[in-house]
Parts: sequence; structure tokens; C-alpha cells
Amino acid sequence: MSVRYDIRPRITLEEAMQSLAAHRKSTFSVQTKMKSEALLRNTLAKLYNATINDRDNALETGISGHQLVFRMSSTGFYEVQYFNSMEGDAVRTLVRDMEAEYRGMVQDYVYNTIKTKAEEKGLVLEQETVQKNQSIVLTFNLNG
Repeated sequence: MSVRYDIRPRITLEEAMQSLAAHRKSTFSVQTKMKSEALLRNTLAKLYNATINDRDNALETGISGHQLVFRMSSTGFYEVQYFNSMEGDAVRTLVRDMEAEYRGMVQDYVYNTIKTKAEEKGLVLEQETVQKNQSIVLTFNLNG
């Protein structure tokens, strides 16, 4: 006498779709080094011409087919939330690009602020030098 076992997957297409939907509702996040909402908005507009929706103390946008939510974390930096684990590498690449542009905007902001404040104090810009690492050295004349 022999015994036969009938081995079949016990998951239906509907169950698989529900599992995928539940998987997509999960939230994943990437930490950033971005703090300023204004500079973040400028970065998203400049790089991606992104439409940004304000919702529940967060910024929501779609970039390259990814639904992203920017939310301030307890560390004081924005984190980027996304909803499909398979998008992780692509989202991390987007965040690296955003952070590079953001750093440039921070540098521009600081540069312009320093020059403006120096002029207000009566200082005259004597020399401006761009270093190999793209940092800028400003030399002011105290005696005008």
C-alpha cells in the first residue's frame, strides 16, 4: 500500500494581492541631514520641479514614481518615508542627490548672509577665493 500526498500552494491570487497591499502600506524611512523646510522645498523644486502637498506636519510629493513623505524626526532632521520596500535603493539614491543639492543651497545661503551682514557692519570685501574643495574664503577689510 502506498500513500500519496497532494502538495499544492495554499495561497490564492486574492491572498497574494492582499499581502502585497499590506506590504505596500508599511512605512520605510531614510534619515537625512536636511533641517530647513524652505531649503528642502527649494531643493525639491529645483531638482524635480516637484509639487509639494502639506499634510499633517509633513511634506508629501511624488518623484520618479515614488510616493515620498518628508517628516521632521526627533533628531531635528527630516526623514523621508516611502511605502514599498522594493523602492529602498532608488529612494536612497534620490536622497543622496537631494542632500548634495541641499548642501549647495546651504553654502549659498551662508555665503550671501555673511556678505550682507559684513556690508551692514561697514566691512569691505577685499578678496574672495574658491578652494579646491569648493569652500570659499572671504577676506574683509576692517578699515573700509
